[in-house]
Amino acid sequence: MKILYAIAALVLLSSSAQAWQVVERCTSSKFYGRVCTTSYLDDPARNAAQEQEDEKARRASIEKWEAFCKPKRTYDDEGVTRLTYARKGCEFGRSE
Repeated sequence: MKILYAIAALVLLSSSAQAWQVVERCTSSKFYGRVCTTSYLDDPARNAAQEQEDEKARRASIEKWEAFCKPKRTYDDEGVTRLTYARKGCEFGRSE
Protein backbone atom coordinates (compact mmCIF):
# COMPACT_ATOMS: atom_id res chain seq x y z
CA MET A 1 0.00 0.00 0.00
CA LYS A 2 2.90 2.34 0.76
CA ILE A 3 4.19 1.77 -2.75
CA LEU A 4 0.89 2.98 -4.21
CA TYR A 5 1.04 6.13 -2.09
CA ALA A 6 4.62 6.74 -3.18
CA ILE A 7 3.70 6.32 -6.86
CA ALA A 8 0.71 8.65 -6.47
CA ALA A 9 2.89 11.25 -4.75
CA LEU A 10 5.51 11.05 -7.51
CA VAL A 11 2.86 11.49 -10.19
CA LEU A 12 1.41 14.54 -8.46
CA LEU A 13 4.81 16.08 -7.83
CA SER A 14 6.05 15.48 -11.37
CA SER A 15 3.36 17.65 -12.94
CA SER A 16 4.43 21.22 -13.50
CA ALA A 17 2.53 23.97 -11.72
CA GLN A 18 4.80 26.79 -12.83
CA ALA A 19 3.47 29.84 -14.61
CA TRP A 20 6.67 30.45 -16.53
CA GLN A 21 9.13 28.77 -18.84
CA VAL A 22 12.78 28.24 -17.96
CA VAL A 23 15.27 28.90 -20.77
CA GLU A 24 18.93 28.05 -20.37
CA ARG A 25 21.47 29.37 -22.89
CA CYS A 26 25.05 28.17 -22.83
CA THR A 27 28.04 29.56 -24.70
CA SER A 28 31.53 28.20 -24.92
CA SER A 29 34.65 30.31 -25.08
CA LYS A 30 38.31 29.45 -25.40
CA PHE A 31 39.16 31.88 -22.61
CA TYR A 32 36.18 31.63 -20.24
CA GLY A 33 35.12 28.02 -20.77
CA ARG A 34 31.42 27.25 -20.77
CA VAL A 35 29.08 29.93 -19.44
CA CYS A 36 25.37 29.30 -18.98
CA THR A 37 22.62 31.79 -18.23
CA THR A 38 19.17 30.85 -17.05
CA SER A 39 16.20 33.10 -17.69
CA TYR A 40 12.52 32.79 -16.92
CA LEU A 41 9.93 33.71 -19.51
CA ASP A 42 6.45 34.56 -18.26
CA ASP A 43 3.46 33.08 -20.02
CA PRO A 44 1.82 35.47 -22.49
CA ALA A 45 -1.12 37.48 -21.22
CA ARG A 46 -4.51 35.89 -21.77
CA ASN A 47 -6.79 37.32 -24.38
CA ALA A 48 -10.35 36.95 -23.06
CA ALA A 49 -11.95 37.61 -26.46
CA GLN A 50 -9.83 34.91 -28.12
CA GLU A 51 -10.59 32.43 -25.35
CA GLN A 52 -14.31 33.11 -25.73
CA GLU A 53 -14.05 32.62 -29.49
CA ASP A 54 -12.14 29.34 -28.99
CA GLU A 55 -14.76 28.11 -26.53
CA LYS A 56 -17.54 28.95 -28.99
CA ALA A 57 -15.75 27.02 -31.76
CA ARG A 58 -15.18 24.05 -29.45
CA ARG A 59 -18.86 24.03 -28.43
CA ALA A 60 -19.93 24.17 -32.11
CA SER A 61 -17.67 21.20 -32.89
CA ILE A 62 -19.18 19.19 -30.03
CA GLU A 63 -22.73 20.04 -31.13
CA LYS A 64 -21.91 18.99 -34.71
CA TRP A 65 -20.55 15.66 -33.46
CA GLU A 66 -23.58 15.06 -31.23
CA ALA A 67 -25.99 15.83 -34.10
CA PHE A 68 -24.14 13.43 -36.42
CA CYS A 69 -23.49 10.55 -34.01
CA LYS A 70 -26.48 10.80 -31.66
CA PRO A 71 -24.75 9.15 -28.67
CA LYS A 72 -26.94 7.21 -26.23
CA ARG A 73 -26.00 5.88 -22.80
CA THR A 74 -26.53 2.21 -22.06
CA TYR A 75 -25.46 0.14 -19.07
CA ASP A 76 -23.86 -3.28 -19.32
CA ASP A 77 -24.40 -6.24 -16.97
CA GLU A 78 -21.94 -4.85 -14.43
CA GLY A 79 -23.43 -1.35 -14.39
CA VAL A 80 -20.71 0.28 -16.47
CA THR A 81 -21.92 3.13 -18.67
CA ARG A 82 -21.39 2.53 -22.39
CA LEU A 83 -22.11 4.84 -25.29
CA THR A 84 -23.75 3.62 -28.46
CA TYR A 85 -23.73 5.67 -31.65
CA ALA A 86 -26.07 6.00 -34.61
CA ARG A 87 -23.20 5.85 -37.13
CA LYS A 88 -20.05 3.81 -37.51
CA GLY A 89 -16.73 5.46 -36.60
CA CYS A 90 -18.12 7.94 -34.07
CA GLU A 91 -16.19 6.29 -31.22
CA PHE A 92 -13.04 7.50 -33.00
CA GLY A 93 -14.22 11.11 -33.37
CA ARG A 94 -15.82 10.94 -36.79
CA SER A 95 -18.25 13.84 -37.26
CA GLU A 96 -19.05 13.73 -40.97
